[in-house]
Parts: sequence; C-alpha cells; structure tokens
Amino acid sequence: MTRADTPRVGVLYPVRNPAGPEHWSGSPAGIVAGLRAQGVDAVPIGTPSGVGPDRVRLLWRRLQDGPGSVADHGPAALRTRTAVLRRAVARAGRLDALVAMGTDLYELGAVRPADVPVATFDDGTLRQQWANASSDIRGAGFAQSDVTTWFEVQAASSRAADAVCVSTSWARRSFEDEYGVPRANVHVVGMGHRPRGAPAPGERDWRVPHYLFVGVDWRRKNGDAVVRAFERVRRETPRATLDVVGGHPPLDAPGVRGHGLLRREDAAAQRRLDGLFAHATAFVMPSRFDPSPIAYLEAASAGIPVVATTEGGAGELLGPAALSVHPDDADALVDAMRRLADPVTAASLGADALARSADASWPRVAGRILAAVGLADVPASEPAAARSEEARP
Repeated sequence: MTRADTPRVGVLYPVRNPAGPEHWSGSPAGIVAGLRAQGVDAVPIGTPSGVGPDRVRLLWRRLQDGPGSVADHGPAALRTRTAVLRRAVARAGRLDALVAMGTDLYELGAVRPADVPVATFDDGTLRQQWANASSDIRGAGFAQSDVTTWFEVQAASSRAADAVCVSTSWARRSFEDEYGVPRANVHVVGMGHRPRGAPAPGERDWRVPHYLFVGVDWRRKNGDAVVRAFERVRRETPRATLDVVGGHPPLDAPGVRGHGLLRREDAAAQRRLDGLFAHATAFVMPSRFDPSPIAYLEAASAGIPVVATTEGGAGELLGPAALSVHPDDADALVDAMRRLADPVTAASLGADALARSADASWPRVAGRILAAVGLADVPASEPAAARSEEARP
C-alpha cells in the first residue's frame, strides 16, 4: 500500500489534545494508536484552547460550584462546540472515515462530512449512567433538565452515525432499546488497554496474597468496601497485603499501603504502577458502577485475576476469568478475596485473564471499527466475552 493509498481516519474528541493519555482513561489516545498500528493515517481532531473541556473536568467543576446549571453543558456551549468542531473537521482535509467520541457534547449530524462514513465509540449511554445512583452524572448532581438534553444529543448523534461502536453488549442493548439505533448499525468492538506485562513464569510468588486496587474515584470505585473486606481477610491470612492507588483518603490499616494518584501522563508514575501490577496476585475493584473499566484489562495483562463488579458492563470484559460481585454485598466480596488467596486458584484464573487480555488490544478494537465503516478487508469478529454474553438466555 502506497502512502497515497493509506486510509486517512479522523478521531474526533472535544478536547484540545485528543491523543493525550489523560483523557477518558486514555481511550481516544488508544484508538489513535490502534488505528496507526493498523496502517491507518490517524488524525486527532479536537478543539482549540478555551473550547470544550473534557467531561471529567466539567464534573469536578460541577461539584465545586454547587447546585445550578453548568454553562459548559448549556445550549449556547453545545452550539459553539458543534460549530467549532465542524470547522475543525473541515480543516482536517481528506478523510476516508471519522471516529467520533464524546457525542453528548456536540451534534454529530452537524459536524460530520456528508460523504464520509462515521463511527461513534462509547462504553455505554448516558441513560445507563443516569439509571445508576453512583454514576458520574448522578453523583455530580446534574439537573434532570440538563441531563435530558444530553440524552437527546447523544441519541441524535448515534442515529446520525453509520456505525455505533461500543465496548460491550451491555452498552449495545441501550443504544438499540433506548436510542432506537438499528441492531445492524451497532457493533461490539471491545475495549483496549495499556498492557502492563506479566512477569515470567515462576517470578510471581502466589503463596502470599497481595491485592491491588487502582481507582481515581474512591467513592464510585468502592474503595472503602475493599479496605473493609481486606481487614476481614487479613485476620485469616496475616501476611496478606493491599496496595491502593488513586484518590484515596489517608490509610492506616495493617497491611494496607497507599500510593496516591499515579497519573497516566507521568512515565515514572506508570513504571511504579507496572511494578505494583507485577507484585500483585489479585486485582480488586467492585465499583459501584463501571461501564468498561480499563483497569480490569490492565490487571489481566499483568497475569492476575480480577474481582469485578456486577454493575455496568464491567464483568463482560473478562467473562469467567473475573469474579463478579455486587458492590453492596460485603460477604461476597470477602469470599471472592478469600478464593483468590488460594495460590492455585489465583494462578489459574490469572492465566485465563492474561489469555483474554490479548483480545483487548487497541489495534484489535481499531480493526473492528475499521470493519464497521467498511475500511477493513475482512470483518473483525466481536470480542469473545461479548459473544458469550449474547449467548446467555
């Protein structure tokens, strides 16, 4: 394939640097990298300075400002962001396809070029988030009127796309049932991750349980429940440890070590996190709500089993390689951690998780997106976990 024949695909996300690892747990950056690994000329398309900060920053600002409307989510901001992105897409030049993300913050139908196939990428709908009291938008206390507008924008954007790409079949059902997207237009493409790398065989000591929790949002990721469960487990296994990474409070419990935030854009911090994954024998994060936590896949790529949540599409990412528990079921969480304290069980489930993580690379996700918009020679199959989920009665 000559350079002139190389497909040119825009990746649209309403931030200043869509390819930055700090946005959406690195998902836009992952799609850009995955497309490039597929031999595609991936073109990040974002907003200039001062227009459209990312959703996480808006949520934190909402928490700080207290009750009331958020100007950055209002009708005027929606119109401005849509107009700015329309110009940004036009300035990008020739595109053979466009991958649009964050489509609740702009009107995709007004942004997309008429003659270019467009795919969206999401890990769920805003309606799914709103239905759970522990999700980002419910936890931030947004007004129902604001949220209803975002539902309508996301629904219209998904119907304006040629392909709606989602990470799980849990997300697919909402786009079909609640937004009216035809089933043929919704494609489960999986979720990618940054591989952490498993130690060589024999290098990890499974004899003593070393649990790991990684979650920026301490409340939603259910950090307090993990610490309480660990205290019960440690009474039975005194040598057990728990490493905690993220926005945690001060921790002063036997065997618990807090490491604070280890940011994605900080190379030294990520090397430190790699070491924690290599040392751990189990990953525990029974979130109160999680659509598609990339941390589960990172743990799996390090060769360790996962205690996952039943709330959201999270449990689908690794299928039976994860132990899924309800976030309010303290006894089930303790039982899962006890089960993974057994060296044989932990090593076996860790090997299964490692094998499944290979299917969750950004190049494979990108390949499925390309197939959805007709740019791949052979349609890529859905992730194995999604196929098994759809087969359930």
